[in-house]
Amino acid sequence: MDVKVFEKYIERARPVLEALEKNGHKALLVGGCVREALRGNEDRTDLDVTTGASPQEVKEVFRQWHVIDTGIKHGTVTVMMPVEEGGEKIPVEVTTFRSDGDYSDGRHPDEIRFVGSVEEDLARRDFTINSMAVGLDGELIDPFGGREDLKKGLIRAVGDPNVRFREDGLRIMRALRFASVLDFEIEKDTADALLLHKDLLKQISPERIFVELKKTLAGKSAGRVVREFTDVFSVVIPELEDIRGFHQRNSYHRYDVLEHCIRAMEAVETTPENREYMKLMALLHDVGKPSTFTLDEDGIGHFYGHAGEGDRICRAILQRLRSDGFTRDRICYLVHYHDLVFEEDDRLLKRWMSRHGTEVLLEILDFKKADNIATGNVTEELLDKFNRIKRRIMEIEKEGDCLRVKDLAVNGKDLMDAGVTPGPAMGGVLEKLLYAVLDGKVENDRAKLLEYLDRPEP
Repeated sequence: MDVKVFEKYIERARPVLEALEKNGHKALLVGGCVREALRGNEDRTDLDVTTGASPQEVKEVFRQWHVIDTGIKHGTVTVMMPVEEGGEKIPVEVTTFRSDGDYSDGRHPDEIRFVGSVEEDLARRDFTINSMAVGLDGELIDPFGGREDLKKGLIRAVGDPNVRFREDGLRIMRALRFASVLDFEIEKDTADALLLHKDLLKQISPERIFVELKKTLAGKSAGRVVREFTDVFSVVIPELEDIRGFHQRNSYHRYDVLEHCIRAMEAVETTPENREYMKLMALLHDVGKPSTFTLDEDGIGHFYGHAGEGDRICRAILQRLRSDGFTRDRICYLVHYHDLVFEEDDRLLKRWMSRHGTEVLLEILDFKKADNIATGNVTEELLDKFNRIKRRIMEIEKEGDCLRVKDLAVNGKDLMDAGVTPGPAMGGVLEKLLYAVLDGKVENDRAKLLEYLDRPEP
């Protein structure tokens, strides 16, 4: 193996690796950074080291540095490695070679045993692509064929996949996440075991599942993975079963509700900042359709009020998954307003920008475009319209037009000076002035706004 493949990661971890080796302890990089080095990705920041030293011996070697007992009962400490004197410190997780006992709770080993070789340690890990190690000499240790599986694009369990998943049910979600993010296939025996043991996910904390779920849906192959393993995702989100195979009975939609949602998830444009919640929102956006379905006299399906119902259902799903408040509220808001009507009308766009905020409105618009693509019947003309509206919203924002009460040329004091009685009603007066400006009835000028106040109601 060419040492240059691992050179960057070895150099980053060299102070830790050399210190352990100089004190007579075998030490190697292991796991994700080795996998990413073989994939040609040099940007991974976290470093994991495996060693023959016990946790107490590791702490003794690095007694001059800050060491955190991250998971000392499982053989792991975090060494805060200085990059330069008095400067930044990089956390390096150092774990003693170990093998695991039974996993009676389906998540954590009941006991661990420190072992004498890295090969024994690698045998306890989840997937072959994560079960490789490399030392200072750049020599790859790969007893389970991880490098070959990387070349083939395969997620394969180490040893018996049934045992691996029974040990830790979260590995089911991790397999899906790696398949999605890396665009890999899950090897047949591993996939079969994953489906067989899918109910183990019910034993895993919702918080841990939610972290893996968001990463999975943000992956480049999320659509394929959700289609192939809907049975697994339905353990986490049972509401997906309600939309799977639910035909919309409307010529505008070519697909059942779940397939439509998956296609919207694949089509929606995102940023690194909003990718996770936008993808999850897209998958869930039509969960309100089954309970609002009606047929008209011509046999055409309708879903009146499904956006509001979807908001309610999404809130229950996200609370069950212990979502953070921002993610829950943003997804529910987007679902509630995903049917917002957009036209190339500055007055309408300014009203929507004022009501929803520019950032959120652009997310609604980006999703609206994806939602239409996912019907299977979108026209180039409509897509061009969405693109023009997006450009116009961004232009309006850049122009600095009055869009919010705080942008008005008058404030509460001005209104009091003009004779408006202080109190809750003042907010309504300011809002009235704002909408008058948005509708082009009056300029955002102090004198003209105060004059507008004195006009009789039409």
